[in-house]
Amino acid sequence: MRCCLSHIRAVRPGYFFALCQSFMFADENVSKQITMKGFYVPAALSLMLLSLPIAAQSVATDTILLATFNDSISLDEVVIKAHKTPRANSRWSDLQPVDLVTVGGSNGDLYRALQTLPGVQLQGESGRLLVRGGNSNETQTYIDGMHVLNPYTTTGTDTPARGRYSTFMFSGVNLASGGQSQEYGEALSAVLPLETKDYSTVNKFGMNVSTVGMGGGGTRAFNRSSLSLNLDYQNLVPYDRVYPSRTDFKRPYRMLSGATQFRYTPNEKTLFKFYVGYDRTDFSNYTDIDHHLFGLGENNIYLNTTFRKRTASDWNWFIGTAYSFYDRKVKGAVKDRDVWNERQQEFHLKAKFFKLFTSRLRLDMGVETFVRSYRNHYQLETLRDMHQMYPTIYAGFLSSAFYLSENLKTEISLRPEYTSLNRTMNWSPRAAVSYTWNHLLVSVVAGQYTQLPENDYLIRNISLPSNVCRQVLFSLQYEQGGRFYKAEFYYKNYKKLELSVPDGITPDGYGYSKGIDLYFCDNVLWKNFEYRLSYSYNLSKRKYREYTELTVPQYATRHHASLVLKYSVPRLRTIFSVTDGVASGRPYHNPELSGLMNDEVKPYHSLDLGITVLAGKKVIVHASATNLLGRKNEYGRIDGEAVRTSSDHFFYLGVYITLGKKVAYDVSNF
Repeated sequence: MRCCLSHIRAVRPGYFFALCQSFMFADENVSKQITMKGFYVPAALSLMLLSLPIAAQSVATDTILLATFNDSISLDEVVIKAHKTPRANSRWSDLQPVDLVTVGGSNGDLYRALQTLPGVQLQGESGRLLVRGGNSNETQTYIDGMHVLNPYTTTGTDTPARGRYSTFMFSGVNLASGGQSQEYGEALSAVLPLETKDYSTVNKFGMNVSTVGMGGGGTRAFNRSSLSLNLDYQNLVPYDRVYPSRTDFKRPYRMLSGATQFRYTPNEKTLFKFYVGYDRTDFSNYTDIDHHLFGLGENNIYLNTTFRKRTASDWNWFIGTAYSFYDRKVKGAVKDRDVWNERQQEFHLKAKFFKLFTSRLRLDMGVETFVRSYRNHYQLETLRDMHQMYPTIYAGFLSSAFYLSENLKTEISLRPEYTSLNRTMNWSPRAAVSYTWNHLLVSVVAGQYTQLPENDYLIRNISLPSNVCRQVLFSLQYEQGGRFYKAEFYYKNYKKLELSVPDGITPDGYGYSKGIDLYFCDNVLWKNFEYRLSYSYNLSKRKYREYTELTVPQYATRHHASLVLKYSVPRLRTIFSVTDGVASGRPYHNPELSGLMNDEVKPYHSLDLGITVLAGKKVIVHASATNLLGRKNEYGRIDGEAVRTSSDHFFYLGVYITLGKKVAYDVSNF
């Protein structure tokens, strides 16, 4: 059943211009030189809007000096600490926050920017990450090693969601599109591990005003610690009046969010972090079918606390806890005057230990628990229907990495996992071998991954076992002097998938996904210019859920390519970014032809643009537009009706101002 949710795509102001983090202005008589570890960043980190050479620097604190005017300041927190970014065999280079924020058409959203990477499906109608033939639930997000239950904002049907967290909270982004470490559980296809930055060394405060709302906040720095606060308010009433969508709103999208983070590093061997965020979302609109009023309200909370310590015996240990909660209430979900309520929460507890015994052997081990509860309730006049469940997952992971030689590395790992609902034990092994020759890396990975079925199916049959996915990957990678090229072949085999049959839900579903991903990234070809080109071929078929025979699922496309271009104009203090994305047509079921999912809609194409201007020492202006050509993209068809987004294109304009005397505004405030 398709719910009647629909609203204009929301843009969270705080997501954009955390770019000002790269515009930290301060005291005079500080060096103009811009330096960074082993990396040339065109267009002055793509955000400083001044293109200057990057010189290699070897500093223990990984500090760089930023310069745009004569009064620059050195900032530890501007650095992307590559060694902290979680590594994965199937990675597509470490992406810096500024790289993602300035992708044309991303509108500062982390997940939309990641859709330009190979293997990631273009999802104009949902905005979520779908990787290598898997649905969005198969890709999970982890912050500082802890699970995030609900990383996307609430949206309506055929309206792209956004990530809840500012891109500039993190020290680096490294999507693992397959073959990920067994430390990360409950993810069949891919994992997005994100590591937040360490404590801030400067005080900062600022505000922003945009076409979709306003926000503000700041950070107070202490001795080896910092406390941050950020508040944002979105209201799409003005935007909807100027650029109305296909949705007939009564009350357009609104969201109020707040977050705070405390970071403390008493010494070089100890690190404590605490983060808590809350947001409230609501909107209402009239449905297309019978024009009844549909209204949604949601509360979302995420809390994350981690503690890291390196002992005198060189053991590194980690303890973390995370709490996720959301409560969603929908009035007029299916019919007028009905009410649908959905509530879920999760406690994630984790302890991990690792040690490098010799230069050739490293051992990682840990245990974790996911304690979840889920409840839904539907009411229509005297009709009441309620379901609830309490799944708990206990898991451990053990991994050893051994260097047989300086260039040859092997990894063997195992993840035992017990689920309480079905009282079953899963054993998930993984093995990886990689060999480095000059600047070429060759790697092979094979592993098994498990994940509980989605709530909609699990609650209808709590004895369902975990879904199982076995993956095999082979990759070739070349990296040198600002150039990164990679080709990866993969095969995924699915079993124990949920399958709808007349008698209910069974675990008899199965499927496969295979393909190749190509990636080319170059920022030294021409001065002030950078390009990233990706291409993916994927053949995915499944017999699961409502697909009663082996067929291509609705969300999967055979071909997908994306080109990202960035060019800076120093004299204008401006950075231009263009993104061109194309994909073959989505499959859909045509009743006039034999079989299931037997036809395709027209191919997808979107040309997007982003422009960032440094208007002054304290002011940054950003404009972004998607689908400049106004193409009527379709994302499949249901009952002969094309599935399209609520709006074919989107325009954004934002102004970001610092209120401090020494540093420019960092909108993320972290």
